[in-house]
Amino acid sequence: MGADVRFGPARWGALAVALINTAPSERQEDLLTAAGQLRALLLAHDEPGPVDVDDRDLADARQARDALGAVFSARDSEQHVAALLNDLLARTAQPRLVEHEGVPLHLHVDAPGASWGGWLAASGAMALALLVAEHGTDVLARCQARGCAHVLLRTGPGPARRFCDNACASRTRVAAYRARQAGSTVHEAGNAGIARGAQQSEP
Repeated sequence: MGADVRFGPARWGALAVALINTAPSERQEDLLTAAGQLRALLLAHDEPGPVDVDDRDLADARQARDALGAVFSARDSEQHVAALLNDLLARTAQPRLVEHEGVPLHLHVDAPGASWGGWLAASGAMALALLVAEHGTDVLARCQARGCAHVLLRTGPGPARRFCDNACASRTRVAAYRARQAGSTVHEAGNAGIARGAQQSEP
């Protein structure tokens, strides 16, 4: 299957993050209110078409979003993260090797007959469990930009990621620069006032 592997932890983790980040927040409306939005999300993350999505898939996907989002919210407690992931895996995952005509053996993690939402819950829980086992709960993070509630995975070399995307990073840098400039202006104005006061008090 090479680079076209359909099922794997890296893709599952990215899709879990994208699913969680559809939730409503201070900066965005709910991005998962219609079956078409779920279909678009799956296709945007390399799910081979055709992808047929119905109301059951949507309802289950929204439940998966809540369950996976709770794992990120619990990231400060290893025990809580483990309990949440273990419960989700027990309810949704049934790992097995499968071979389709023309497709080599690959791993399915959801139970046979599961909805798209069930698959998202199982694959997301499996991906997060594998990542936590390898990197610890520090791999689970939230964007540090003000007002952004998006989650992200801290993987790869280099400094730990702080922001979900370049837009949030740039917005935070601009805000910090403006704050420094404002602080510098206030400081200079204060020094000027002190100097004027000193001149006026001289005999």
